[in-house]
Amino acid sequence: MNRVSLLKKIFPAFIVSFALVSCSNASNSYAVRTPRSSTGVNLVGLGVELDPHFLAQNVTRNDGATLDDWQNIVVRRVEMMNIQRFRVMLQPHWWEPVNDNSDPQEANMNAFTFESPEMKSVYAVLDLAQLTGADVTLVVWGCPAHCSFIDEDTPSQGHRHFLCDKNGTNWVTAPEDNEEFAENFSVVVKHLIEDKGYTCVKEVTPFNEPDGNVCEPGQYIQIVKAMDRRFRKDGIRDKVRFNLSDNTDCRRFFLKECADSLADYADIFNSHTYMCGYESPNSYALGWEKDNIEVVKKTGKNHFVGEFGSNLCVGASRQKDINWYKRGVLITRNCLNFLNAGAVGASYWSLIDQYYNKNASYGEMQQLGLWRYKKNAYQGADAEGCEEDYQPRPNYYAYSLLTRFVRKGDEVFPLDLQNEYAAGSAFRSSDGGWTYVFANGSEDDLEFDLFNANDKSLGECDVYRYMEQDLPKDDAMILSNGVLKASGKRYKISLPAQSVLLLEQKYSE
Repeated sequence: MNRVSLLKKIFPAFIVSFALVSCSNASNSYAVRTPRSSTGVNLVGLGVELDPHFLAQNVTRNDGATLDDWQNIVVRRVEMMNIQRFRVMLQPHWWEPVNDNSDPQEANMNAFTFESPEMKSVYAVLDLAQLTGADVTLVVWGCPAHCSFIDEDTPSQGHRHFLCDKNGTNWVTAPEDNEEFAENFSVVVKHLIEDKGYTCVKEVTPFNEPDGNVCEPGQYIQIVKAMDRRFRKDGIRDKVRFNLSDNTDCRRFFLKECADSLADYADIFNSHTYMCGYESPNSYALGWEKDNIEVVKKTGKNHFVGEFGSNLCVGASRQKDINWYKRGVLITRNCLNFLNAGAVGASYWSLIDQYYNKNASYGEMQQLGLWRYKKNAYQGADAEGCEEDYQPRPNYYAYSLLTRFVRKGDEVFPLDLQNEYAAGSAFRSSDGGWTYVFANGSEDDLEFDLFNANDKSLGECDVYRYMEQDLPKDDAMILSNGVLKASGKRYKISLPAQSVLLLEQKYSE
């Protein structure tokens, strides 16, 4: 079987000779060379945040979302996009609303609510990952200072969860008892892997952004060690990787503390960033990730970008540019920069717009998805341009190019496009095939000759373009609109301003 994606099988490209159109205001053509050496890592994949709230929260609001929408919209689009990783939120009260018993070393399994509506929503997300072959990282958001349940008769409804640090004032806190927290997390992971049979669960993260007023590094370190002991006791430590730190972009001290103290416990480290915007040169995003990699280098472990978006944030649930076409170019450029710096993957926040509480106000709805929610849910300026339910945003099409054609196991060869606002990467798969991705966030059209001394064949490439005037009118994937042939020992590339170009090397059947 060749490495043509599912979407290429479903929607074959036009098999025609293709010449990239010369750019009218481009400077003289220059040379771009693929380096002899890669970044030295193999990618673990590109993913998205998909928290288990669609069925538990959106559907239960009775504003038009249905169970069929999950299957017909979410499942279908994830399959088309070939998303490789899910980062999935968990909350400890979903399966342990009250303490199972007073002994954190012995779990009373009869006290856990594995069939709660919230857990059934978790299963739906994991079923999707299982179906598509995506890897899952489970992330406990913290111990809730206010428990909210779909079933309002659940004990502790509206109360502070028993795990909460008594002095914590954030909406989630660190645990009062590390051993109880470790029991809680281990019990659910063991249940998911052994009882439910989810082979997609690959990683766990003890807290989302613990540096954000959840716990100090010293406490976090002790929590991780307690988790490690309990996971070993329950026989599941070898079944999941510990993905640690999960720090926010400007707090690298937390990552450093974890690298210094948890090298023997971490399997991989990750950080989040919302600092890289349209005005940010490539060197900014590259430097941010290279500094992260330098911090964890001494541990021998890799670094992953656990969340990313733009820097035009309005609180935690909005970014001003979410509906802009050029956001797709920015997201692609940022992702290429992270990978060029040596990251083993990245996860975009987030897949879909959704509520995180069925009683939440409109202002609390997360509106950072690759596509929208129900049309009638949007108000004011948010409703501008919304013409249909679950309408894809432009960056849906751009990010889909990455998830469809950049694969787990790929090696990354950074390309220098000689422009601080245009990024490029060459990806070599395990079978030796090549994919090239370019994102031009500048206002200049670029022309260059692409050389790759690592590839003696320079085979024909299918051409995919993200350009505003050519985007699909529905949720279909961007199709190849031609074939690029090598000219001598090079590909001649024209890259318009504010566009993304992807070249996928063709394979014979």
